[in-house]
Amino acid sequence: MSETPIKVVEYNPNWPNQFKSERQRLTTVLNEYTARIEHIGSTAVEGLRAKPIIDITAVVTDLNGLWGDIDKLSAGFGYELSHIPSNWLFLQRTEDSGQSYNLHLIKESSNQWKDDLLFREYLRSYPDVRNEYATVKQEAAESHPNNITEYNAAKNDFCASVLERAKDDDSIQISTRES
Repeated sequence: MSETPIKVVEYNPNWPNQFKSERQRLTTVLNEYTARIEHIGSTAVEGLRAKPIIDITAVVTDLNGLWGDIDKLSAGFGYELSHIPSNWLFLQRTEDSGQSYNLHLIKESSNQWKDDLLFREYLRSYPDVRNEYATVKQEAAESHPNNITEYNAAKNDFCASVLERAKDDDSIQISTRES
C-alpha cells in the first residue's frame, strides 16, 4: 500500500468515529489476544492536521495465538501484512471509500505502545505543541512528498523531544482503560 504522495490535511472530526467503528470490527478477531486497542497518531489528536490514515495500536498479550489467526485479519477484514519491525507487526488496509488504516500489533511487554499513548496525550494536553507539530508535519510533507522514510526522519527530532517532555510531565498519564 503506497502512502505517496504524502499529504497532510485539516483535522477531520469524523476520525474518532471511524476509529471506534474499526475497533469494534477488530475486536471480534483481536479481543482474545489483546489487552487494549487504541487510536494513536495524529488522527487521534483533535485539531491536529494529519495524513488521513487512522493509526490503531492493539496491545498484544498472546502473540503466538494471534499469529495463528492473522489470516482472519486479511481474509475477513482486508488487512495486509506490510512489514515486521523489530518486535511488532504492521498491517494496512484501505476501504472502498478511500479511508486507510494502519494497524500496529505490539507486544504488551514493549514500551512502544506506552510511548505512543504518552505522545498522543501530550499533544492533546498542549495545543501549542500540537500546533507546532502540525507545522513540522506540513514542512516534512512539502520537503519529502514522495518518500515516507524521509518524511518520518524529518519529524524524528521533534517527536523525540515531545516524547521526552511527556515522560517528564507528571500531569501526563496513560489511562488504565481504552480511550
